[in-house]
Formats: sequence, structure tokens, C-alpha cells
Amino acid sequence: MNEVPSKPGAGGVSALVSLPAAPTAENELRDWVRLLNRRKMVIIGVGLLAVALTALLLAQMTPFYRASARVMLDTRKFKAVSTEQALSGFDSMNFGAMQTELEIIKSEDLLGRVVDKLELAANPDFNGTRRTDLLPETMAAMRNLWGMALATLIPAPPRTATPQFPKPKAEDTDPRRLAAIGALASHLSVTLVGRTFIMVVSVESPNGAMSAQVANAIADAYLVDQLDAKYEANKRATEWLESRLAELRGALQHAEEQVAAYRRDKGMAGSPEGSVTSQTLNDLNSNYTRVRARRIEREARLVAMRRAALNTSELANITEVASNSTLSALRLQEIELGRRVAELSERYGDNHPRLIQARNELGAVRSRFVAETQKITVAIQAELDAAKAEEEQLKIQVDRASVTSGQSSQYEAELKQLEREAQSNRAIYESFLNRFKELREQQDIQRPDARVLAYARPSFSPSFPQYQSALMMAFAIGCLLGMAVAVTVEKLDRGFRSSVQIEKATGLAVLGMVPLMKGLRTGRASMLAQVVNRTTSSISEAMRGVYTAINLGTLDRTPRIIAITSAAPGEGKTTFSCALGALLTKMNASRRVLIVDLDLRLARLAETFGVKDKRGGTIDELLLGARTLEECLHVDASSGVHFICARPDTPNAPDVLESDAMRKVLAQFLERYDLVILDCPPVMAFSDSRIIARLADYTIFLVFWAKTPREVALTALALLRTVTDRVGIVINKVDLSKHARYGYGDYGYYYSRYNNDYYNRKPKKKAA
Repeated sequence: MNEVPSKPGAGGVSALVSLPAAPTAENELRDWVRLLNRRKMVIIGVGLLAVALTALLLAQMTPFYRASARVMLDTRKFKAVSTEQALSGFDSMNFGAMQTELEIIKSEDLLGRVVDKLELAANPDFNGTRRTDLLPETMAAMRNLWGMALATLIPAPPRTATPQFPKPKAEDTDPRRLAAIGALASHLSVTLVGRTFIMVVSVESPNGAMSAQVANAIADAYLVDQLDAKYEANKRATEWLESRLAELRGALQHAEEQVAAYRRDKGMAGSPEGSVTSQTLNDLNSNYTRVRARRIEREARLVAMRRAALNTSELANITEVASNSTLSALRLQEIELGRRVAELSERYGDNHPRLIQARNELGAVRSRFVAETQKITVAIQAELDAAKAEEEQLKIQVDRASVTSGQSSQYEAELKQLEREAQSNRAIYESFLNRFKELREQQDIQRPDARVLAYARPSFSPSFPQYQSALMMAFAIGCLLGMAVAVTVEKLDRGFRSSVQIEKATGLAVLGMVPLMKGLRTGRASMLAQVVNRTTSSISEAMRGVYTAINLGTLDRTPRIIAITSAAPGEGKTTFSCALGALLTKMNASRRVLIVDLDLRLARLAETFGVKDKRGGTIDELLLGARTLEECLHVDASSGVHFICARPDTPNAPDVLESDAMRKVLAQFLERYDLVILDCPPVMAFSDSRIIARLADYTIFLVFWAKTPREVALTALALLRTVTDRVGIVINKVDLSKHARYGYGDYGYYYSRYNNDYYNRKPKKKAA
């Protein structure tokens, strides 16, 4: 907490004014908890009031009893034959399909069947003839009045030509039947159990047995509705398939006739073996390619032989020559004879017979080699001519086969197209024919896609209203409203409840807080006796603390005349004055204290001290000189404090208080007493307190805890501070139990928390 010095004019009291610290989340939460704690009676009271009103409303309501039947959608579809799509089953259920089934159960047509079966149109609980509850009647009347008001304010739309519709059936216009259907729909609920395929059909009515009967009837009607829907769907599918089969039968017959006519027109009715197929054309092309390659190879060999004939050295590179044994032998002979001729030429002359013979033999071998080579060339030429002839023949056959094969391929492609169309029509026809047969066989073995798991049983405890839940909810809502009321009351509270509030609003120090005395007989005399007899009580300590704070705050000049006042009557001025004077005298017998009643309009000092003798002197008589001081003095037997009473309704009270006699009397008091306490009237009621405050050394301003309005207290303090700056504030009559709920860390917190530890401790008995 931040501490700042008190403002000037705080009566010289050097106390520090404690300013509240910055609010935090923890402090705010604690403040809210304390607010709820101290206003708990308001919150509980509003909650109990809400419970009482709710109980009154519940007593006016007609109880309803709920009965529930459970229906399961059977996803394991029964198939007597192998049909798959003729009827829609629940093999692939989704959320949308489940919601659709729920709406079917709540449909008007199905509910109408139940109403007719159970004759609910004649039942007062459903046809609207039963007297309803008071609350719904009131709400219905208010809605009717609101509708009439709107009808008068909103102009009617222009009339248009009414369309002509078929006349409804008599049963569709029966008002009781329609009312029964509407009532049944409003009291019917169909829900799913989690993510299962189980539906709960619940019906509410004033009769528990009737609720069970209606719920079971709805479940049975749903199963019958499924069978009817399946039968109708099967019937419509059979009729459609029958008409479709006739169309498909004609289309198939027409397609087969087109295939037969095409075969007949194109000459393709016999065996297709004599026709040139694509395989034959492929074989001819292969032979033609092979013969053409052989012809090219022969041409290459012939060219090589002719080139080798000009250069005999290249003959050895030709395959035919290298592989011919005769040519190989002649080649060896030629080589041998050539070597022999060379040897003979070196040994003999050119005309030597042996050389000539060798040369002749060499010429003969070479002639035979050339002749053999020419034979090979002629053979290659013959093979080439044969290959050319065969190539030309195959070329002619391929060209002819290409023309013939092209026409046949076109005919075959067109024929295959017609055959495919006919085959497709045949497959469709056979599929529809099988479907038609299956549906015809399945008509008599239909079963619903749902079954009843559990039929409803009559209920003997009402489902509406839920008395316990409703009352608990009412109490909770009432407590919430009570919290709102508590917060509103708290915000509208204009009284001071802590020293921090007063110091922040006025800038003056709070001298102390005097607790409210509880458990004893209320009254000034009882409080005075409490302070005198129990000098260690919290009230006594609080008053001693006030006097100590005054003395410590005015060290320059200890105040001997203290005026005690407040903003309004009934704030404990007289009681506080008597208790303070009596306590100071009781604690210190040598201290001489005088209490003077200066409330000349409503004197209470004599009543507080229990003075029964009305013949004693009063302060007004002392001021007028009619009595002496000794004649006016009274002594309290229990404490020994002296006091002077006043006469109520003293005329011209301000003139008396402002007279010179008043100043002289105060001076006379100071000669005999150490402390003079002046009991003053309220500041806001009269001007007497301001006159007395100007004569006193110090003024104590009492604020009734949580009672004195803030504006009144601030105005009274402003009036006092116009005549004196030595003013201190005391918070009086503090309810410690309530003050503790606020959590203020001031005097009252310690008085309430440590009351039994310090202030109310009983003295120990001495041992014998």
C-alpha cells in the first residue's frame, strides 16, 4: 500500500493515509468472494423465492408420462433371391438416410394412421377438448391478443384468384383428427442412440399406459409403412420392367435381322476358308520380302565375280571361289608351276624345252581356273534370273491379295459392328429378363428393413415436469439473480465501511473504529457499563486508541476541550462521549474528566448515566447564573467521572452557546479538570456544533458504520472545516462480523480477528 501524509487541516494528526494498492486479479477475485459471502442471505433468499415460485407453477401443471419403444434398422439385408438393386435397403446407411427415417416416423401420414387405429380423435388428451394448464392457457390468450393486434395494424393483402384444388377427404378436414395429429406430433420425439442404427420412439401423455400404447402403435405403423413402401416399389418396378422388356425384345430382334441380311448381301453366309484373309496377305508379304532379299544378294555376288575376273587376286575373297575344291587345287598347282618356272628361268634359257613345257602347263592350269570361274558366274546369273522372276510373280500376288483383303476387312468390320450391337441388346434383354423374374418371385416374400427391439412399457413416474431438476434449476437461477441483486445493492451502498474509504474521500485521518456491542441489552447505559466494567474489551481498547491518536497527533498542544459530534442523529455521540470520559477516569483516577451535555435541543446525557433526579442543575442554568458549578455537577458512581446535564428544548440555543458566559464557563472548567468532553448536537441539523467546534481544542466527528450516507458525512465535514481545522474521524458502531467479510486491513479487522486473543481474555484464577 502506498502511504501519503494527511492533508493540512486534519487536526494536526500526523497519521498516514493509506491508499489502496493497484487492483490485481487475485484481489479482485477475493473481493468478489467476500461480496458473495456478506450478501449470501440475499442470494439464498432470492434462490428460495425462485424455488417457491417454481413450485407454485409446477403445482399448476399437468404431469406427463413418457414411454419409449426401440426400433432397429436391420442393415443385414435379407435376400430371398439374388436381386441387388430392385429395392432400396440399408446396406450403406449414412447420416442423411437415418435422418430421413426419423422424419418418416414423424410424418403426418403415419401419425394419422396411428390416430385412426387408436381412435385418438375421441381422446380428450389429444383432441384438444381437455382443460389445459393455467400457464399454457395464459400464454395462448396472450398470443391470440397479439395476433388480433397485428391484424388490426397490418393491412390485409389484396385478394387474388383462388386456385382450384381437389377436394380433401372428409377425414382430412375433421378438426378433432387434425388436433389429435398435431398433439401427437408435439409429444413425439424420435432420436438415435449414439452412432448406432437404433431409434428410440418416445411419446408423452397424461396417461402412462396410453403413452406406451401410442409408442408401440407408432413402431408397428412404421414397420407396416416399410412393407407398403416395398410392395409399391416392387409393383412399380415390375410394371416398368415388363414394358421395358417388350422394347428390348423388339430391339434385339431387329439387330439380329440386320446381321443376317448383311451376311447374305455380302456373300459371307458360307465358310470363310476360300477368302483371302489378312494372314494370307501377311504370308505373301513375308515371301516377297525374302525373295527380294535373295535377289539383291545374288546381284551383289555377280558384281563381285565380275570385278574379280579383272583382278584374279581378289578371287580368293569370294565365298564361292574360296569354298570350291577344284579352284583350290588349281590355285595350288598354279602356285607350284609358277615357282617351277621361276627356278627353270634362272637355271636355263628361255628356249629350253623344260622351261617351255613348264610354261605351257602353267597356261593350261590358268585356263582351267578361268573356265571354272566362269561356270560359277553363270550359275550365279542363273540364280539371279530365277530370283527376279519369283519376285515379280510374288509382287503380282501381293497386289492382288491387297485389293481383295481390303474389301474383306471392310465387310468383316461392318459385320462385327452389327454383331456387337446385337450381342449388347441380347445381354441387356437377358439382364432385364432375370431382374423381372426375380421381382415376380420376391413379391410375396417381402419383409421390413427394421424390427422392434423393445416395446414400450407404461411409466408410473412423470417425465414432465421434473420436479427435482426444475427446483434445482430454479434455485440455481434464483441464486444467479440473487448475485445480481447483491452486486446491485453493493454498488448502491452509500455508507462508509472502512477507514480507507473515508480517508480517500475526505483526506482526514481516521482516529479509530469503535465496534458495535452485541449480545447485551441495547442502550447507552449498557454500553457504558460494558466499557467501565471491562476495560480490556475491544470497545475500550478502541476508545483508548482514539484518545491516544489525538494526543500523539497534537504534540504541540494537548487538547483539553474535545467536542464530539456527527452528521445526523442516532449515530452514538452521547454514548461515545460518556464511555470515553468514564473509561479515561476509570483507567487513571488522578485524571479529572468532565462531560458536558451541550445538545440543548435533545439532551440524552442524564438518561445515559441513569440520573433520575430531575431537580439538579443544568448547563443552561449555569450559563445564566441561576446555579453554581457545584450545584450542576453529577458524579458517576461506577467510574467517578463528572458530568453536567442539559435541559431539552432550550430556547435560543445558538445564542446561549455563542455567549461570553459560555467562554467563561469553559475557562472555569479548565481550571478544575484535565479534560472536558462536550457532547454536541448533529452538524446537519443545527448550527450549534459549529459554534462549539470553534470553542473546542479538538473535534471528533463520528460516522455510523455503513449507515451514514457519504454525501451527508462529506457535507457535514465541510461545514465543520469552515470553523476549525482540528478535526478527526471515528467510525462508530462497527459490526465486526460483517466488517470481517469485506477483508479491510484496518482497525476493525484486528478487533474481529483477535477479539478473543487479546480483548476478551478472562483473568486466570490464582492458586490457593
